[in-house]
Amino acid sequence: MRKCLLWLVALGLIVSEVQAQYVLSGRVIHVENNEPVIGAALFIPELRVGATTDVEGNYRIGSIPKGNYTVQVSYMSHRTLIEKLTMERDTVYNFTMQNAPNALEEVIVTGAATRTLVKESPVPIATLSRVQWLRGSSMNLTDAISKLPGVSQVTTGAGLSKPVIRGLAFNRVITMHDGVRQEDNQWGAEHGINLDEFSIDRYEIIRGAGSLMYGSDGLGGVIAVYSPRPVEEGKLEGRVLSNYQTNNGMYALSALVGGTRNGFTWLAQTSHRNAGNYRNPADGRVYGSNYRENLNLNGFVGVNRAWGYSRFYALRSTQEYNVTNGTRDQRGRFTKEIVRNNVVTEVPVTEADLHSRSMNPSNSQYLLNYKLTSSSFVQLNPKNSLTITASYAQNQRLEYANPEAPWVPDLSLFLQTGYYDVRYNLAATEQWELNAGTNGMYQTMENRGTESLYPNYDLFDNGLFVFSRYNLPRLKFSGGLRYDLRHLDIARLYVDAEGRFQTSPEGAVSIRFPGFEQQYQNLSGSMGAVYTLSKKLLVRMNASRGFRAPTVPELSSNGEHAGTFRYEIGNLNAVPEVAWQGDLGFTYESSSWYADVSLFQNSIQNFTYSERVQTRTGADSLVDGVPVFRYAQGDARLRGIEGTLTYNPEQARWVSLTLSHSTVIGRNRSAQEADAQYLPLMPAPRWFVQMRLTRDRLGNRFRNLYVSMDWERYLTQNRALLAYNTETITPGYGLVHAGLGGDIVGKSQRTIFSVYLAATNIFNRIYQSHQSRFKYLDPNPVTGRTGIFDMGRNVSLKLVVPFSTEWK
Repeated sequence: MRKCLLWLVALGLIVSEVQAQYVLSGRVIHVENNEPVIGAALFIPELRVGATTDVEGNYRIGSIPKGNYTVQVSYMSHRTLIEKLTMERDTVYNFTMQNAPNALEEVIVTGAATRTLVKESPVPIATLSRVQWLRGSSMNLTDAISKLPGVSQVTTGAGLSKPVIRGLAFNRVITMHDGVRQEDNQWGAEHGINLDEFSIDRYEIIRGAGSLMYGSDGLGGVIAVYSPRPVEEGKLEGRVLSNYQTNNGMYALSALVGGTRNGFTWLAQTSHRNAGNYRNPADGRVYGSNYRENLNLNGFVGVNRAWGYSRFYALRSTQEYNVTNGTRDQRGRFTKEIVRNNVVTEVPVTEADLHSRSMNPSNSQYLLNYKLTSSSFVQLNPKNSLTITASYAQNQRLEYANPEAPWVPDLSLFLQTGYYDVRYNLAATEQWELNAGTNGMYQTMENRGTESLYPNYDLFDNGLFVFSRYNLPRLKFSGGLRYDLRHLDIARLYVDAEGRFQTSPEGAVSIRFPGFEQQYQNLSGSMGAVYTLSKKLLVRMNASRGFRAPTVPELSSNGEHAGTFRYEIGNLNAVPEVAWQGDLGFTYESSSWYADVSLFQNSIQNFTYSERVQTRTGADSLVDGVPVFRYAQGDARLRGIEGTLTYNPEQARWVSLTLSHSTVIGRNRSAQEADAQYLPLMPAPRWFVQMRLTRDRLGNRFRNLYVSMDWERYLTQNRALLAYNTETITPGYGLVHAGLGGDIVGKSQRTIFSVYLAATNIFNRIYQSHQSRFKYLDPNPVTGRTGIFDMGRNVSLKLVVPFSTEWK
């Protein structure tokens, strides 16, 4: 007891050193004419607080504890400024901004252990800001980032997407939301990320297995998304955002409001989205492709104090999707199942069905996600800090697939996850930083439907990690180690008299799955360096080792998965995957040019993938007309290149040209046949060209104007898993997109509203993505085309109306 009291007294003495609060203020101006920069965003990532410049270019950030901090200043089409400041008193600091070819890309990465710059990280990182998101057109969170180098998506129609990083997806990509792992049965190809796209302020994508901070599963990478940061002290701010898209009639509305006063901060956001069936020239309207999000709610309350901050987040999100099975009659019309005279009958859909936005009670999905999170940052002294995060989440997935029992879920998966993360941060000197901590989760999954694809399970996961960075004048080292322990307990699965799977032994006639309990443990590591060859050229290298334990579906699946058009069989003998990855890249930046190139190789032992099962005659194995897939393992190797080149002439900052490219080749090194040498779901090689014209202001009423034209070219993907009819070669195609927009301001130079117009697939091209699951649906008997094609021409209009007032 005496020792505990001594520790508390010591902690109180340490914290008392930083009880003073200071103010950082100043002005931000344009280097060209010394005029104020209106609306520049200043941000201190260590404290997650910031401010926006007013019409005079002035800013003020209060309640800053004593310590060393990094200040980031960003503004559209301008070079992001990074300054390290020591706060020992109230400080006035002015910033001068200039146009730059890489615009908002040189930003601080808070998702990569220690604060750093994108170009100074040995682990390749891509970012997407809210402004960049507003300028594009997207159907969901994953779609929003799919144009970044090294990132793609596995799609199931317009609304459902799975992120793919360097050819890896599903449980090999970790999604972090405000520092918490997003767990929502991400193993499924048709399971999207259950987060509200409108609630995200910033995306950070860590490409490859170099991240040690978030667990053992990120062999492909990590997607870190962040909610809007708190409103600056003494203000009440908000915005209303609306979005309409012409192809599927999607309309969405989002509202946000927040404020900070005397250190108490809060924010609330809500959104609604509704989309009809999308259309293209080959299929017309695609029946069953509509979706909706009836009511999403999220927000936080918290306090900013001299010792740091503490915040409590709450989230509720819903998603509903109809399932497109692609069946047609002899006239090529889509069909649906109905019950007629107590018999399930297939009939062609009507014109009213194609324009309906209703959910199909016997062929749809409903998802409901709740999450509560507590996050705190404590500045122990100017060099030491502690972050503590704890979260509880519920994810409910209902899948309806029985016309004779409408609104009775065949699959009902109830997933509960408790997550924790504790980190100690030490900035011992200007050259050396250290992070050490532990994180993990406890997870349970319970079947509550009439059928069970796989058994109930309990999972406990814990990891210990240490990460360090050491800076020399021209050389920056970073690396660390992580030890993971995972305990998995899978319950038994039974079969009743009618052959249906169930988790209860009551009424069972046999055991389908005997149960399984296993403990997995492994050591991961990463080591990298960035060397400054000159003021314009950086070279980076990184080597890493990662591991991923088998998932419950990979071990124990044995049934038809509603909505995926497949019968899945697990592999109880599956062992953990072990990945060895190497990265080599460089960044070049001059007054007019910006170039970034990354080469990588990822060798994965015991890579798990699914392949079609065939009969002895070579025909597809079917169960009740559904193709059978089984999980298999082999050694894999993925190699690729990602690059971006931007030209923004110093004499004409209003114009910029960007060229980017991504290629990844995945090989199954254990394959015995030539047709089986490639891994499935590898993205096609992609080129992306953009020309953008910008103008900071036009007269007294227009700011941040832009016009862009994009050309997106996908090459033929002939490196496919052709064996067992698993995949087919996908022809190449090109798409043209365009966009324009800007801010309309009033006499006081405050923004009245912002408009963003984006047109995709302008020429209404007929195409299929190689990673589209609709590609393998039934052929159209009239046209002879197999599967369903992707969305045709679409025009997206976003309107943002902000408001701000003093809160005294």
